[in-house]
Amino acid sequence: MSAHTHAALSVEDVIRSHHSSLIRFLRKRLRTPDDASDVAQETYIRMMQYNGSREVQSPSSMLYRIAINVANDLGRSEQVRRVSDQMPIDEMELVSDQPPPERVVSSMQDLSLLYDAIAHLPPKCQQVFLLSRVREMTYPEIARHCGISVKMVEKHIGRALSACLKKVGGA
Repeated sequence: MSAHTHAALSVEDVIRSHHSSLIRFLRKRLRTPDDASDVAQETYIRMMQYNGSREVQSPSSMLYRIAINVANDLGRSEQVRRVSDQMPIDEMELVSDQPPPERVVSSMQDLSLLYDAIAHLPPKCQQVFLLSRVREMTYPEIARHCGISVKMVEKHIGRALSACLKKVGGA
């Protein structure tokens, strides 16, 4: 452990203070600006594994680093899909890159509900869900890591997803 012990990281506070600047950053960076809130949501889910950590020196730079990784992952999968739909620039529609304010507010509310849902899962269920979503471990890897059966991993993931869906109203 380093000589500097930082305050315990509150992912919720990081989300609250950086959401709108992160969305602006992502909308400029992404090929499809509408993907920004999806990338932000995935970023926050990946950040959850550091909640309460005292090792994080700069939560904001970590947030942006994770967001860039998520955007790059998305970019790789998009490239495969987009080869077929190239369009000359003069045929493109120009749209404002600002989401309507009500959409920003609604995605903030969804995120805070999602965060809340994950935070209130039983510890083992939360751990399994974060290993799957954040570390991208396979179910057999998670089962080995946690000393439980693959069937149990599936139950935990199902429970976590259903809790998240219930919180954000299936949206």
